[in-house]
Amino acid sequence: MEEQTTNKKVWVIGGIVAMLVLVGVAYIFKPSLLNMFTQKIGIDVERPMVIDEKPVLPDTMEIKSSDRFTVIEGNTQTPLVPKSDGERVVVTKAVFTVKGAFDFSKTEASQWSENAKLAYVKSLGAITLDGKSSEWQVIYVSSDKDKKGKGYEVVIFGDQVLSKKEIDTSFIGADVIDDIKDSDRAIAVLQELPQYSSATLSAINFYYNNDVKSWRYNLVTSSGAVTVPAK
Repeated sequence: MEEQTTNKKVWVIGGIVAMLVLVGVAYIFKPSLLNMFTQKIGIDVERPMVIDEKPVLPDTMEIKSSDRFTVIEGNTQTPLVPKSDGERVVVTKAVFTVKGAFDFSKTEASQWSENAKLAYVKSLGAITLDGKSSEWQVIYVSSDKDKKGKGYEVVIFGDQVLSKKEIDTSFIGADVIDDIKDSDRAIAVLQELPQYSSATLSAINFYYNNDVKSWRYNLVTSSGAVTVPAK
């Protein structure tokens, strides 16, 4: 009798463990399966918001100073300090941080001009809290005489170059030093400030401020735009 009771406990524990494993697998790989499973057993599980964006090709002919801070209408609002799994945002095509997008696009820019210098990097897609986005616009300028008044736009979606072309611009570029903060560290600065504990993030821009001769981040939040030094 005692042996039967022990075996029953083992089966019950084994069943619970198997159920938890199934829930974990569904949580990671098949959200729709998780929904169906949890509804059947009456469990309400909060899942992160999964954003599966499609590429949006900007029709850029000219870049003006204000364009670097323009936010794409309808951008996802990512909570800076998620209070639950349901407030977390997962962007399936988010591959590169700001520095990653810059490094990835340098080869394309060097083919346009050996003296290409970065002007700015701007997010076009949803932002993750580790500083990544599904789509980036990277703008370069050159000191070459035949490139005066011209710039070069590289648009990256996921881990691919979506487009590249010469554009009109009066921007000034600069060298990017190796020890700058990446976009995840810029976001972390806001996360540590109490006034942004309930704010959301919709866009991020890495740009050169010619007045103070330094690289900066402009983060667009529901509490307004915030500038964070990149050094």
